[in-house]
Amino acid sequence: MAKNTHLEHLEDDIFNSGPAGVTNSINFLKSLREMLTTGSGGAQMKVTTKWDGAPAIICGRDPQDGRFFVGTKSVFNKTDPKIVYSEADADRFYPGSTVGGILKNCLQRLSTLPIQGVLQGDLLYQKTPATIMLEGKRTYSFRPNTITYTIDVDSELGKKVGESKLGIVFHTEYTGRTIADMVAGFGADVSGLQGKKDVAVFSSEFTNVDGAANLTMVEKANVDRTILSAERNLRAGSSFIKGVQDVGKGPFTLPALFKVYFNQVVREGRVPSAQVMSKQFCCFIDEKFNKEMAKKKTLKSKAEWMKRRNEAVRYINTNRSSMNSALDGFKNLMDAKVMIINKLTKIKSVGTFLEEENGLRATNPEGFVAIRDGAALKLVDRLEFSRANFTAAKDWG
Repeated sequence: MAKNTHLEHLEDDIFNSGPAGVTNSINFLKSLREMLTTGSGGAQMKVTTKWDGAPAIICGRDPQDGRFFVGTKSVFNKTDPKIVYSEADADRFYPGSTVGGILKNCLQRLSTLPIQGVLQGDLLYQKTPATIMLEGKRTYSFRPNTITYTIDVDSELGKKVGESKLGIVFHTEYTGRTIADMVAGFGADVSGLQGKKDVAVFSSEFTNVDGAANLTMVEKANVDRTILSAERNLRAGSSFIKGVQDVGKGPFTLPALFKVYFNQVVREGRVPSAQVMSKQFCCFIDEKFNKEMAKKKTLKSKAEWMKRRNEAVRYINTNRSSMNSALDGFKNLMDAKVMIINKLTKIKSVGTFLEEENGLRATNPEGFVAIRDGAALKLVDRLEFSRANFTAAKDWG
């Protein structure tokens, strides 16, 4: 993988990559099932915990001159990369912004760590977290983005947090001869970065302690049945999946439009039947293209966008039955994924909550990242975390 700038949901791979994505998503689920059954899952199967930090921070030593730098994902911009080597750089790239202040603080504190290469992580807090009473215990509490994290003050991790002024979780290492050419490797060994009291470096590594996340025989059978249903439905949906990537251009390809549509579904908090989704998606496409047509000044431009709309709608109508099967398979993949997530969350050393009007409501972590043969897909319960993420106010600026 070139850069870890965006991870895709496991089930979206069937639209992003077509038939290859079908094979990939099924193989990911089977490997995860094996990992939580026999402990294997293939030699290259690995899982990391996805922390809900913000913003993403890239930092380390410039491989060309050894200077320490920090930045957001804008470090990897193809034009005008924003690489912060000094406070003056932060002021130049982010004049008067919250992000500039965040990067100045990160530059000051992270440069004291013995980072030899380049790492990517998520910022968790910039000052010692406040303490709250929770279920009769005093805990540190911090909310970097959507999820509120709590850590027992008296735990080993709590003692580390209490001494720190900045918290960050690293999850990706980069290698390359220049920053622009760097390649991402998922997972980061942070064991050598624990010596500075003012910086708490968290690990994203998932460890199935004492097999606590193992699937029972009944749970494994349920996962197996759901994967089989996904395989059957995705086979029936193969004619739709096979050509879906070729319909449309740029942000108006069918896969790109479906992701925007499905985010609306997630916001509503309920996934309808495949038949309802296909009808809703057709209406969504009509609305999107009609809005674009309304913006155009010339008849020629309007006619071009009408042609593109008709092509998309015609593809759906021609492959309606196959699309319905593909969407049933899409839902099966989501169901199997959530079964896996519910087992992975059994390993938990940090409290995770959502802030609501009446206080804190316990929730699962943001999710996990499954890494197989160098490729990575995210495992997120979209109806839990993604919906909350769409609607929650952000505090980090």
